[in-house]
Amino acid sequence: MAIVTIGSYSTESEAQVAQAILEANGVSSIILRDDAGGMLPSLHILANIKLAVQEEDGELAREILSQ
Repeated sequence: MAIVTIGSYSTESEAQVAQAILEANGVSSIILRDDAGGMLPSLHILANIKLAVQEEDGELAREILSQ
């Protein structure tokens, strides 16, 4: 099962809103962040928070979020 990144966000709140929109439309997703396992939440400044879905849902997820 491959995943693809469909969005990049500067805050976790933005990523969570996008994730909620996808889930409301039946698309499962995962938020990916490099924050040292939660120990250094400020690391998101160096690398944006990403939202990913299963590869087969990628096109649909992008379409949903573009509306």
